[in-house]
Amino acid sequence: MVLEFFYKDKVYSPGRNIGDYTVIKIMGEGRFGICYLVRDGQTQYIIKQLKRGMLRRNKAKAGYEAEILMSVQHERIPKFIKELEFKNFYGYVLEFKAGRTLEEVIYDEEYIFPPLEIYQIGLQVIDLLKYLHGRNIVHRDIRVPNILYDGGQLYLLDFGLARWIDNKKYTVDIDFSYLGDFLLHLYYTSFEFRGNKKKVWYEELDLSPQQSMFLKRLLGLEQRYKSIAEVERDFILSHSPQNYNNLPQPQ
Repeated sequence: MVLEFFYKDKVYSPGRNIGDYTVIKIMGEGRFGICYLVRDGQTQYIIKQLKRGMLRRNKAKAGYEAEILMSVQHERIPKFIKELEFKNFYGYVLEFKAGRTLEEVIYDEEYIFPPLEIYQIGLQVIDLLKYLHGRNIVHRDIRVPNILYDGGQLYLLDFGLARWIDNKKYTVDIDFSYLGDFLLHLYYTSFEFRGNKKKVWYEELDLSPQQSMFLKRLLGLEQRYKSIAEVERDFILSHSPQNYNNLPQPQ
């Protein structure tokens, strides 16, 4: 049944119109939706088309992303422009942000992130989580494919799994787990495997005891953090450039 719904979704090729918007290219396709880069006049946007199979199975869940995006205003989160709904189509228009995903930077460009850059990226992600948690929102999908990176600035994408915090099913600590895994992806860009036996991350990565403990608490291997304020405090204490020799302070 899932495949039946999948093949019924119309895919708009470059040059075709979605309402008043002309498709430039397909940006990506996932289980729940298709993203397009489009233009209206000289302005570029992103359109996210939700697949009808998902809408039929659970329209309430499909509405969370639009509802949450309409409620936020942050320079590092693409703005929600408007909903689009017509025959056999439901989706919405988002602000276009330039850049490459960190997944592309890591795996396609094979870029190695130095400690100072990891610190600066971490601060930006934590700032975003402070904003979201302060508005009772948990993102639940902080991963390298969902972070755009452009000239040191980053943008958080894909709110399809975001939910309102209820302190039962949807709690802040899921974002902390994702943050820990996200930071490990950055650390592993400089890792060089030696020997013939793989070790756990806290044994093979070149981390200080404070950094290891910080990550263990994020990932639930030690006592979990209770708030993003605690996370920010310990991240700065364990990752501040003052802990590295001859590194400048972030601007």
